[in-house]
Amino acid sequence: MRIIIGYGNELRGEDAFGVDVIKELQKLSLKDTKLISVFQLTPEIVLEMLDADEIIFIDTCSNEKNHYKLACSLTQQNGLNLSHHIAPKTIIYMLESLYDKRPSFFIYSMMSSSFDEIMDLKKYRECVDIVVKHLLD
Repeated sequence: MRIIIGYGNELRGEDAFGVDVIKELQKLSLKDTKLISVFQLTPEIVLEMLDADEIIFIDTCSNEKNHYKLACSLTQQNGLNLSHHIAPKTIIYMLESLYDKRPSFFIYSMMSSSFDEIMDLKKYRECVDIVVKHLLD
C-alpha cells in the first residue's frame, strides 16, 4: 500500500502546502493509496503506516532564497527528537526499530519564506499541481 501524508498548518499561509496537496488528491480515485492530512507528524502516526510499502511525505520547508522551488529531501535531523518538530526520518526509524517495517519513502517539500500568508497564489498553486501530477505518474 502507498501512503501519502501531507502535513502543515492551514492557518500559517504556505505552511499548508502538504495539506493542500492532500486535498487535491482526495478529489481523485487512487487505488491502493491511503491519504493522510495532519497538522504535524507525531509518533502515533506510525500506527497508520504499518501496512505501507511506500510512504510519501509532503511539507513546506523554510528557505529564504529559493521560494516556490520544490525539493525531494529535507536536511537530516540529528538524534531522535520526539517533540513538536518530529522529522519524517524519525517516523521511518520508528517503523524499522519498533515494527521491523522498511517501506521506501520520499519527501516532497516546497521551499518558502512565508509562514504568515500565501505570497503568490499562482506560484503556490503551480507547486501544488506539479506535486499532484508527479504523484499520479
